[in-house]
Amino acid sequence: MHAHAKWTVLAAAALAVSGRPADAQDSGRLTGGFAGRTDSEMLWSPPVETALRSGFLAGAFVDVPTPVSWLRMRAEGGLAQRGGFVSTDTRGNAVDGEVRGDYLGVHIEAKAGLSLGPVHAFAVAGPVIDYLLRNREDPVLAQVLIEERGTVLGVAAGAGLGLRVTRAWVIEAETRWVRGLTEAYSGSGLQVRNRSREWVLRLSRMAGDSG
Repeated sequence: MHAHAKWTVLAAAALAVSGRPADAQDSGRLTGGFAGRTDSEMLWSPPVETALRSGFLAGAFVDVPTPVSWLRMRAEGGLAQRGGFVSTDTRGNAVDGEVRGDYLGVHIEAKAGLSLGPVHAFAVAGPVIDYLLRNREDPVLAQVLIEERGTVLGVAAGAGLGLRVTRAWVIEAETRWVRGLTEAYSGSGLQVRNRSREWVLRLSRMAGDSG
């Protein structure tokens, strides 16, 4: 696991042990935007040698309370870039190829959190639906990836830290993992799924608060 991801998860866990129900968890509806980076790879079956490809993500979200003080629900939609580099084929022969997919991602996530003063830690998990907007692949891979899936189902899980900077505004930093449960591409005897690690910054405002 990346060093920054380890720090985020460990800090969130430590805060959760020592904290109390988060102020942000007890607040009303939060609406805002997010942006960040994706480090993506493709899971091939049969396996081939692959490497990560970096991209970006951006979009908007709404974060709403539930009757349980420490539990909220978050819905988001936005653009996410996925794909990866491929350096061998299924027989081990060297190739040099890249796949780049632009997706409209829709997440529905449960969000559990605890706080210490203005700082809160949280963990999220839930299903993902990715809708393919545009696909680009090198010719060497286009010969084997015959079919692109327009809709990909997946699951996401992550953890992060947040800060309530004023009565109305909340900033959050989050590390999230997204794994495809259904195929993104297929070919003759091939199945390919997406997997991504995401680094996300969020800025949200509490509904009805002018602070």
